[in-house]
Amino acid sequence: MNPLRRDVIIERLADYQKEDVTKKRQQLIEEWRKHHPAAALEQSPYLHPLMLLQKLREPPRDQPNVPCEPHEIWANDVYQVTVRRYEKDPVFGTRGGMVQIGISALDGTARHDWREFQAIKNQLAGPETEAFELYPAESRLLDPSNYYTLWCFPGLKRIKVGHGPDMALVLDADEAISPQRALPKTPEAAK
Repeated sequence: MNPLRRDVIIERLADYQKEDVTKKRQQLIEEWRKHHPAAALEQSPYLHPLMLLQKLREPPRDQPNVPCEPHEIWANDVYQVTVRRYEKDPVFGTRGGMVQIGISALDGTARHDWREFQAIKNQLAGPETEAFELYPAESRLLDPSNYYTLWCFPGLKRIKVGHGPDMALVLDADEAISPQRALPKTPEAAK
């Protein structure tokens, strides 16, 4: 490491000793709430489960990984979701196949809410299934509308990126490191 860079890092780390970081964090959150009152009041909604609107057809057995029309269409009060289920996993080669989930907001906006997408993935591919969103090379860019794709791999224990299970952490608005919406109230808690 460059000695000059090391000195700068040590000096900046010493700054943390000058102030109470918990108090500073609280001040920053209060400032954020003051300047963004609507966002500060927002709470993650309890995601209404998706309902199957239409099962279009079974995945083709003779060509299981050829792009095709969706096999299922699901919806709730916020999203319409298309599902394509592939018998073979062309990415990792697992025996669990691949599930392609396409998500679009009913109002046509670019709504992209991680918690809601996680709930959709859990319902349609399973809570212990890992998925990813791909941000491709510009030469393969596909962006015709506000539509997001999750690539799910039920047969894969863990995709070897991200944090391990010992790093799992979910914080509510009053605990979060930076501004965060409140966790959803479950229907039971709302009663």
